[in-house]
Amino acid sequence: MSKALVASRRFSVFILLGLVSLFADITYEGARSVVGPYFKYLDAALVVAAAVSLGDLVSYTARLFGGFIAHLARSSRAYWGLVFLGYAVNLVAVPLLAFAGNWQLAFALVILERAGKGVRAPARDAILAEVSQGIGRGLAYSIHEALDQVGAVAGPLAVGIAMSVGDYGYREAFLALSVPAAISMLLLLASILVYPTLEEARAPSTGHGLPRRFWVFAVSAMASMAGFIHWIHASYRLSYLGPSYIALYYSLAMLVDALAALVLGMSYDRIGRSVVLVVPLVAGASTILIAWEAGPVYFAIAWGIAMGGFESIYRSVVADDLSPGLRGLGFGILYFMMGVGWSLGNLSLSYMKDPGSQTLFVVLVESLSLIMLGLYLKQGKRFSNPTRSL
Repeated sequence: MSKALVASRRFSVFILLGLVSLFADITYEGARSVVGPYFKYLDAALVVAAAVSLGDLVSYTARLFGGFIAHLARSSRAYWGLVFLGYAVNLVAVPLLAFAGNWQLAFALVILERAGKGVRAPARDAILAEVSQGIGRGLAYSIHEALDQVGAVAGPLAVGIAMSVGDYGYREAFLALSVPAAISMLLLLASILVYPTLEEARAPSTGHGLPRRFWVFAVSAMASMAGFIHWIHASYRLSYLGPSYIALYYSLAMLVDALAALVLGMSYDRIGRSVVLVVPLVAGASTILIAWEAGPVYFAIAWGIAMGGFESIYRSVVADDLSPGLRGLGFGILYFMMGVGWSLGNLSLSYMKDPGSQTLFVVLVESLSLIMLGLYLKQGKRFSNPTRSL
């Protein structure tokens, strides 16, 4: 097969996988935008909505296992199989929310959806690294995040409009999301047919253990996530606005996420690792804004910027700091620690009744994150230059 044909197929799969993510995000982000008030509709307590962040811990833990499975199997079938399984579980769980008659079943489905999202991530990211050769590190991850967020804007927007101007309730909204879910799975099948054999699956493992600076960065990420309020937790607190308005604010947050990812990703390629310092500051600000009820628009903007940074810059930093043979393991460990921080932080915030104590908690954990980042930036060098192509 000629190099030109291989390059063409890789580019096609890069676009197809972007579209897969777009329609998948329409599905599960459309649902997640109203899951908070849905739990309140099902008579769940605030701590239950906050505990949904445990689903992200499950997701991050599943990424670790997914990475190990892909690494041990070392085959194209294993990589694509993990991606297919993850998307199938992730996308089937959403329409089933329509039939949840109690918050316990809805909680289980949300956790299942997160597990599916997690198990596919390492293999999918490895495939993306292969098919996106020739793009700057920060730009490649930010493009993928931006495509994600197009769907993440469209899904909540559609749900919000349908629930505000039509006769749609929660059940109808969740069932309608099965349409983009089906489109996503068809596009994924097309990706597999276009590029069934992966070089990544046969690449030898290299490296001699995770460097100390990686662990410093991972602890910083965990602390930063501890001070970053989960959207479902926040949307529960905003339930007085009504589900349609909450969905529209989530669309705004996802739009900001896409734009922030692009700006921060390109800034990373030009400036370097120091751009990461922006993320804990904005993450903490978003939580403080919701604690003091400073306005849902300001909160949505800050939350979107922080999420865009976590999804673009943090992935770029790890990819640059670690050798190819350690990146899968590094991503898995980083995601797991971020999930631990997010879950414990949100559970802690749910038990803090006054804005002052919540603000103090956020300031403490985000200050710890910034201190650890300062130590990290003084240590060592990247494995590769951030502008180097994938």
